[in-house]
Amino acid sequence: MAAKSDVDTRPASVHKLLGNERRNLLIRYLSLFKENASVTVRHIARVIRGIETGTPPTQVSTGDYESAYNGLIQTHLPKLSAKGLIEYDESAKEVVVTPRLQRYASISVLAQLAISV
Repeated sequence: MAAKSDVDTRPASVHKLLGNERRNLLIRYLSLFKENASVTVRHIARVIRGIETGTPPTQVSTGDYESAYNGLIQTHLPKLSAKGLIEYDESAKEVVVTPRLQRYASISVLAQLAISV
């Protein structure tokens, strides 16, 4: 069983991390990968922007891709890395999924369910 300190479940902390739709999509998408899986930021940007626009990732426009890519590397990935949800290699532009990510993905899904009830 994980220690309580592994996941900061205080409402303000959770809201700060999960209060952004793109970050929620990112957390949920990455939770589909196995622990320690490595995923390129290029791939993530195409998938996330595809979800946001309802476009297959292979058909995401260059402008849409660049917008998502820049948002990920400048804001979202560093925040998730600082919380220990991912390991982010800035130079290689790769993300490694950590066990902590799944816990936040579960909180994200539960929060979405609570909102839709």
